[in-house]
Amino acid sequence: MRILLWIIALFALAVGLTLFAQLNTGYVLLFLPPWRIEISLNVFAMLTLATIALLYLLLRVVAELGGLPHKVKQYRERQQRDASIQLEREARLAFFEGRYQRAERLAGEALNNSENNDAFAVNALLATRAAHQMRDFARRDQYLDKLQQRFGNQHLAAAMMAAELYLDERRYTDASNALAAAKQISPKLTAALQLELRLRLREENPDAVLRLVEQLAKSEAVDAEQARRIRNQAYLLKLRQQPLSSHQLKDWWNKLPAQDKALPQLIEAVTDSYKQQGEPAMARSLLEETLRNEWSSPLAGRYGSLGLTGEALISQLQQAELWLKQHPEDHLLLLTLGRLCRASALWGKAQTYLEASIAVHPTAVAHAELAELLDSLDKNDAASRHYQASLALALPQASLI
Repeated sequence: MRILLWIIALFALAVGLTLFAQLNTGYVLLFLPPWRIEISLNVFAMLTLATIALLYLLLRVVAELGGLPHKVKQYRERQQRDASIQLEREARLAFFEGRYQRAERLAGEALNNSENNDAFAVNALLATRAAHQMRDFARRDQYLDKLQQRFGNQHLAAAMMAAELYLDERRYTDASNALAAAKQISPKLTAALQLELRLRLREENPDAVLRLVEQLAKSEAVDAEQARRIRNQAYLLKLRQQPLSSHQLKDWWNKLPAQDKALPQLIEAVTDSYKQQGEPAMARSLLEETLRNEWSSPLAGRYGSLGLTGEALISQLQQAELWLKQHPEDHLLLLTLGRLCRASALWGKAQTYLEASIAVHPTAVAHAELAELLDSLDKNDAASRHYQASLALALPQASLI
């Protein structure tokens, strides 16, 4: 419809111009001494229009010829940019395919053709990671140096990647410096905190680990169970690195969050610390309180190895027998009862409990305990059988081909 309207308009214009030319009888008089020129007004209008058109075309040609070098330059830049983009795409595909050597080569070529900062950074980061995957640390560091020269310490992606790669290489000091640069750019970046947590765990820095896991838990970057496990690991590390006196250990324990006091591994470590410092009564109190709140079979097994004597030992045995009514099938509790009865010189009951523990779930420790008991009662044949059973459970079975 639009084309039809244009055709009608053009025909109408042609008809109008034709009628105007027929009715127009005017002329134009030009004086160019010593000449005098008379031309029809219609011819003059046509010549004027033709002259204007020719001048316009001439100016356009001159402009095009004058801008030709700039256009050639733009064309070459566009070709170079397109080639760089294509190389970058091929490098990414090669990287995700696991062809790291090809990815590093293509990213390096794209890097040389990169004009703006974003393209330079993307290609340099890709080449850096590809070189790291090939364990070519020298080339990787060359790309990191190029990023440093181009952006200084103000490129977050470069700082984060450097920290991660240095951490993977166990260059903890360099990783810490890179993380510090990243935190200056973005102090609250969750990924940086997570990376720092990995670093502090590798460095075995429990105080820093506890601080970081608290920050990440508040921002919901780690779930409650994961945070609990990490705190447990930090607590165990702290106990191993910094031995505390019984008084210091008690104060430290009381300051811990209530949910962390239920961690079985931590309770075992604290119990062992009390035993090493000659405070088995405090270890017993801790185990009884924990088992009263939440039952744990490993802690019940630990209850029988505190080394108490006299009235305390009798009280221990009575408490364990009360627990047995609630947990009659707990093989570690039966093992504990066997140990306590043996320490109390109740040989028959000790043998019964140890045999019950083996019947519920045979373990190398229970067989060894029973073998020692039988050996002390001069039941050498039975003791020998249990020693062999203990050895069979403790050592992996070997097969000869």
